Amino acid sequence: MTLPFFAPRKIWMTLQLPKTSLSVVVAFATFFPVTTMAQAARDYLNTPVNAATLQLYFTKTNTETATESDSPLPNNEVVGRSGVAVILWSFPLGNRYGGVALTGGYITVKGTGPLGKIETSGFSDPAITFHANIFGAPALRRDQYAQAIPQNYMSFHLTVNAPLGSYDRNSPVNTGANRWAFNPLVNLDITPDKGVSWIDLYAGGRFFTNNNEFLGNNQLSQNPLGTFSAFYSHNIGKRMFAGIGASYDNGGGTFVNHVSQHNAANGFRPGVSFSRARTIWKYRLTLRYELTGTTPRAAPTNSLFQINLSGPLF
Repeated sequence: MTLPFFAPRKIWMTLQLPKTSLSVVVAFATFFPVTTMAQAARDYLNTPVNAATLQLYFTKTNTETATESDSPLPNNEVVGRSGVAVILWSFPLGNRYGGVALTGGYITVKGTGPLGKIETSGFSDPAITFHANIFGAPALRRDQYAQAIPQNYMSFHLTVNAPLGSYDRNSPVNTGANRWAFNPLVNLDITPDKGVSWIDLYAGGRFFTNNNEFLGNNQLSQNPLGTFSAFYSHNIGKRMFAGIGASYDNGGGTFVNHVSQHNAANGFRPGVSFSRARTIWKYRLTLRYELTGTTPRAAPTNSLFQINLSGPLF
C-alpha cells in the first residue's frame, strides 16, 4: 500500500468584505488541497507489513483563472513547486493490512496578475494518515509478498491535517491553511487478470474547520468537498505500468465572513501516469500529469506534473 501525494491546489477567490466595495482576487494556497484530492492509478497497492517505506514527491502545479470567468480580474496565474516526504509504516491489523503514515513538505508559490506579483514559501501543514484494509489485502511479510497473487481489495483511509504549516494572517497567499482538515477515503481496486491490469475507484470527502485569521481577523470557512476518481492501468513488461483516468470534484465552496465566494468545484480532471520499478536500488519512479477538463465559471484551471520516488526505508 502506498500513500498518495495530495497535490497543492489554489483557489482564486472574489473577496467581499464588509464596508469594502472593491472585490479582490486572492490566491489561497495550501499543501493539502482545498479544491480537490489528487488520486492516481494504483495509489493503494499492498506492501509488506512490518516494514517502513519512504516516498519523495516533487510537484509543479500551474493555476490560471479563465478569461471568461466571473472574476473581476481574470488572467491571473499561480505556479507552485513543492517537495514532500512521506514515511509509511505497514503492520498487521488482525490478519489484514494496516498502516500509518506521516507527511511533511516545503512549498514555493509565485503568482502574477493585474495586481502585480506575489511570492511566498514555507512549510505545508503536516498530516497523519491511517490505513485499514476492509477485504482482500492480507497482511503479508516481505518473504511472502513476491509469491502472493494479487486480488481485488477495498480499503479505508483517514488523513488529518494539523494547522502547523507556515502562515501569515496578513498575506493573501500561504503554504499553511491555519485550520484543521479531515479526509476520509474509500478505495475499491479490481484486477481481472491477477495484477496485470487494475481498475481503481476512489470516493472521499474533505471537511474543514474555520480559519479565523484570514487576511487579518476575517473568517474563512469552506463547505465539504466530495471527490470521486476512476483509473485504469496496465502492466508494460514486468516492472512498468501506464495508467489513465479522471477525477470529479463537487462542492468545497468558500465563504469570507459568511459571504459566499461562488467558487465551488464541479468539474472533471483527466490524468495519466507512468511508473517504472528498479529492483537493484529497490525504488520505483512514477511520473504523473493532470489537467483540468471542465470547470464552472470563475473556477480555476489547473495542471500538475509530478515525480515520485518510493522504496523501502530499511
